[in-house]
Amino acid sequence: MKHHHLRALVAIADEGSINAAARALCVSQPAITKAMRELEADAGVALLARNSWGVTLTAEGQRLLARARLIVSELERAEQDLAGLRGAREGRLQIGVTPLAGLAVMPQAFTRFRRAMPEVAVDFLEFDHARLLENLRNGRLDFALAAFQATPDEAFVTCTELFVFPTTFAIRRTSPLAGCTSLAALQDAEWLHADAGDDYPRYLADLFARHGLAPPRRVTRCTSNLLFSTLLLETDAVVPLSRATLQASVTSARLQALALPENPPDLHLALLVREGAIPTGPADYFLHCIRASAAQGAEAS
Repeated sequence: MKHHHLRALVAIADEGSINAAARALCVSQPAITKAMRELEADAGVALLARNSWGVTLTAEGQRLLARARLIVSELERAEQDLAGLRGAREGRLQIGVTPLAGLAVMPQAFTRFRRAMPEVAVDFLEFDHARLLENLRNGRLDFALAAFQATPDEAFVTCTELFVFPTTFAIRRTSPLAGCTSLAALQDAEWLHADAGDDYPRYLADLFARHGLAPPRRVTRCTSNLLFSTLLLETDAVVPLSRATLQASVTSARLQALALPENPPDLHLALLVREGAIPTGPADYFLHCIRASAAQGAEAS
């Protein structure tokens, strides 16, 4: 297997067709086709299933893809490191985040990083928890800064907790429900959340059951950050928020915490790196900036 074989496989998986993969890699369509024939010959199995609308990966192709992504990513990082040793100041970082990372640590760390490395391209990519961990494992991300209800015990990922954020249920200050102090008074309210899975609805059902109540009648999922923010500020929705978010200047005048018998679980802000990964020079320095900003924040608090 050669590097250009694996790059072709990754590009086809990402782009959905051989022609699109060729455009993405700036090579000809016959070159991609030849690379895949050679790779399938080396592998001894079919890696692509061709159909009328393009190509998909076979089960064997999907199995190889996970390792191909990691190999291609590591070779690209090796090239960046060597370029840095030659004096080149450019490079690229891909950093996974969840929303709370934008409120704490990351803005200060990025400012510090930019002063030292103004030419490095940086991509902040927001994912749900499952995709974030997957992209760490396959090497797409250099590292991630993410908030979890419990620090993940994930194979092949090293996790370092930086902060614990207390949380609360919140609602807009002008809501007629703002003075509610019992879950029973909120059974008919709109309970809004951004959890892509079913953990939060199950949590609400358990919470209400502990207080002898049926689950709330309206539990609404919204994974659009912009729409979530608008609904939060323009409707009478009850939402789980970190107290840090509630105290931020953008929200403090318009939202308030509800004095309910229980609060949602705390959120743990953690730095995640693929186990065994060798960070590039820019990635290593950005990690240093994050740890320094976290230490400075902890000292201030």
